[in-house]
Amino acid sequence: METFFRFINIYPIPLWLAMMFAPKHRFTERAARSSSLFGIAALNYLMALLLGFRSGVSEDQGLPDFTSLDGISTSLGTREGALGAWSHMLALDLFTGAWIYRQCRRLNAPAWIRIPALFFTLMTGPLGLFLFLFWRLIGAGEGEAFPTDIK
Repeated sequence: METFFRFINIYPIPLWLAMMFAPKHRFTERAARSSSLFGIAALNYLMALLLGFRSGVSEDQGLPDFTSLDGISTSLGTREGALGAWSHMLALDLFTGAWIYRQCRRLNAPAWIRIPALFFTLMTGPLGLFLFLFWRLIGAGEGEAFPTDIK
C-alpha cells in the first residue's frame, strides 16, 4: 500500500509543473487535454476504493457507511480509507487544475494568476479554484467575467 501511495503522489507532478512553468509547451497542451491521464487518476481512486472495501470486508467490518458522519469518520480513520480519500482528492484536483490551465491559456492569463491558482489547487483544491474564479469574476481575461464562447 505504501508503494501505491507514493505512486499516486508522484504520478501527477510532471503535469502540475508543466502547467505552471511550461504552459506553452506542446507536451503541456496535449497532456492537459489527455483523457488517458485523467482516466489513470480515476483508476487509481477506484483501486484505492477497492482496497478499502476489501480490507473492511476481510476484517468483518462490512461495507463502509457513507450515510452518517460517524460512518465516514470511521471509514476514513483507516489507512485504506485515508488512501481512498487522498486518491479521490488528487484525481479531482488534477482535473480541476487542468481545467484552470486550459482557461488560463484561452484567456491569456498572466503567470501571476496561473501559477498561484494551480499551486493552491494542487495543495488545497478549492482555494485555487476560488482564486481563479475570483480573478475571472472581477473582469479579468477577455474583458468580461463569463464569456459566452466557452469551448
